[in-house]
Amino acid sequence: MEDEVNARVRMSNKGQIVVPKSIRDSHGWGPGDEFELMPSGSGVTLMPVRDGTPLFPKTTIEEFLRNRIRIDRPFPDDEEIDRALLGEAARRFREERG
Repeated sequence: MEDEVNARVRMSNKGQIVVPKSIRDSHGWGPGDEFELMPSGSGVTLMPVRDGTPLFPKTTIEEFLRNRIRIDRPFPDDEEIDRALLGEAARRFREERG
């Protein structure tokens, strides 16, 4: 985005907050756009919902457990991850060099 700066806004007594025009324009936000508010540490992250569906649709615990990825071995430690990343980077480098 262009030279964005932080903006300070005040919530109305109806719980409304106005997003400054410069921020709306730089992100292409307009009337009728939907947003999702996601807790983030001690604050909230504002994310546009572009296709009309929520970023994280509600699901049942049964559906979540049915679709989770199962790992049949211990998780890799940092050294294993580093070796795998460096190995893949070396492979791609050699492939590009022919």
